[in-house]
Amino acid sequence: MISPRWSSFGTPGRHGLCRAIGRWLAGALGACLLWAGQVQAQTQAQAQAAPKLQLTGLDDVRLITNVGLSVPPVSFSCQASAAHIRRYLRAAAESAEEALQAYGHFNARIERSISERADCRDPALHIDAGPVTTVEEVIIELPESIREIESVREFVAEQRPEPGDPLDQAAYDALRDGLHSRARRLGYLDARFTRRELLVDPATQSARIALVLDPGSRYRFGEVVIEQSILEPELAQRLTGVPPGAPYTSRDLLAMNQNLTGTEYFESVSVRPMLDERENLEVPIEITTYPNPRTSYELRAGYATDVGPRVGARVTRRYVNKRGHQWSARTELSAIEQRLDTSYTIPRAADPLRERYDIYARVTREDNNDIVTTAAASGMQWVRENHPWTQSLFTEYLFDRTGYGDDPPASNGFAILGGRLGYNGLDDQLFPTEGVVFDVSLQGAAKPIASAASFVRGRAFAGGYLPVGRWIFAGRAEAGVIVTDEFDKMPRSLRFFTGGDRSVRGYEYESLSPRDADGTRIGGKYLLAGSLEAMFPVVGDDWYLAAFVDSGNAYIDPEAELKTAAGVGVRWRSPVGILRVDVAQPLDGGDGLPMLHLGLGAAF
Repeated sequence: MISPRWSSFGTPGRHGLCRAIGRWLAGALGACLLWAGQVQAQTQAQAQAAPKLQLTGLDDVRLITNVGLSVPPVSFSCQASAAHIRRYLRAAAESAEEALQAYGHFNARIERSISERADCRDPALHIDAGPVTTVEEVIIELPESIREIESVREFVAEQRPEPGDPLDQAAYDALRDGLHSRARRLGYLDARFTRRELLVDPATQSARIALVLDPGSRYRFGEVVIEQSILEPELAQRLTGVPPGAPYTSRDLLAMNQNLTGTEYFESVSVRPMLDERENLEVPIEITTYPNPRTSYELRAGYATDVGPRVGARVTRRYVNKRGHQWSARTELSAIEQRLDTSYTIPRAADPLRERYDIYARVTREDNNDIVTTAAASGMQWVRENHPWTQSLFTEYLFDRTGYGDDPPASNGFAILGGRLGYNGLDDQLFPTEGVVFDVSLQGAAKPIASAASFVRGRAFAGGYLPVGRWIFAGRAEAGVIVTDEFDKMPRSLRFFTGGDRSVRGYEYESLSPRDADGTRIGGKYLLAGSLEAMFPVVGDDWYLAAFVDSGNAYIDPEAELKTAAGVGVRWRSPVGILRVDVAQPLDGGDGLPMLHLGLGAAF
């Protein structure tokens, strides 16, 4: 039986078909590449043959740049007629003349010509800029209400040309427009120049400037309409921070947005002045708000060698009612300390943006250095925050049950009254590089008023950062004192301890403290500690090397010696805050070994 098959000269077999298609594709690709190469060569040749404007005679980079940006582009080919090129040269010369006048050259000489080359003709301008015009007289007249404002005074001092200065029309425009815009930002929305002159005498190469501003009447903030439904209208109005009828300024307009956004009530805020609807010297304001979710939840985690791993959780009720009350509760857990607290915040109706009342309660348990403490406190405080200052007064009842070493726990209660004054001028709260911060507190209790002992406790802290070139220098100092005749009854939470990651590195957490006869650390009546540190960036602005010296102690005997340690460390500006790795060596002559200190994440 003979099987049928394809003839060798008929329809090709599978492999012959593939080879034919391959040869066809290869030929097509080669043709495309050849065509593309020819097109590219032709385009390059055309580009090389295109006319180009030739500028000669100028050596001032500013003039060359301004003329080059001002003249019209060459849009004709090498085959253009001489008449066409001459028309272009007239337009280019006029534009160049205006560009030179912008920098005070009013007597420039410009020669036009056509430059021949092998396959093309180029338009050419030879420019002699001539002498520069200088300012001979400057007259600036502003009403006292505007002239005495610091921002205006500084602007005029910086921008006002002096007699003999070269004329710069761009600088004149900036001075004129800057004065007008500053007047409008200060609420003089109808401000206008009654005299606005720049007079140039080309014959004498001199110029006179005159700016006389009539500001008109100053506008005030009119009706403020706030679109929101979560707060009482009166409270929302006060949260803007700008009282009705206040002078209209762009700074206060921005402050309205920042003040409302800075509260926890709103996710976003849009403030719009209705300038087209102003009348009777009042500008109505329309504010659109979008509320935050009513309740927020937060989980935290971190690690430090002081307390080891730590976790925390927080729940916040951003607005309990339309009076703007807030409630929050949080817990923090580590191997050494466990804490639970809650607070209820009431904004002060007269000034809700800066003042509030807090009603709070907390329960803590701490087990460290053979001291076991369980404490509970409840109280209330008044707080006023007027950035960068913070003031507060508080009263609370504290119950403390503490056992030192093998001694049985003792329970004591205290009715405490206290106050605090703080200042925070740091440029960055997560990784400061400049600024000053300090905090001073004073509190006390009287034995006749439901307290186990009478005492007065004061504490002061100050710190600062100073950049010098690429270096950052930091310093801090802390001092504390307790005045009492019954120190043995003082609650553990009010005694002084030091040592650890954030005080005297090289020593364990709260290990610097007086001891009793059994060697148990009992805390001190006095505290003195300080630190000096220098940081230098090694990788961009995120990685730093640090060297430091810490010294301090907590003591009962005022003549006790300070403990000192020195070390080096690494700082990393991480997305969640600063990561600190330090190695510190005690310098007190003992057998102490270098100690590693590690801090990661937010400080609770």
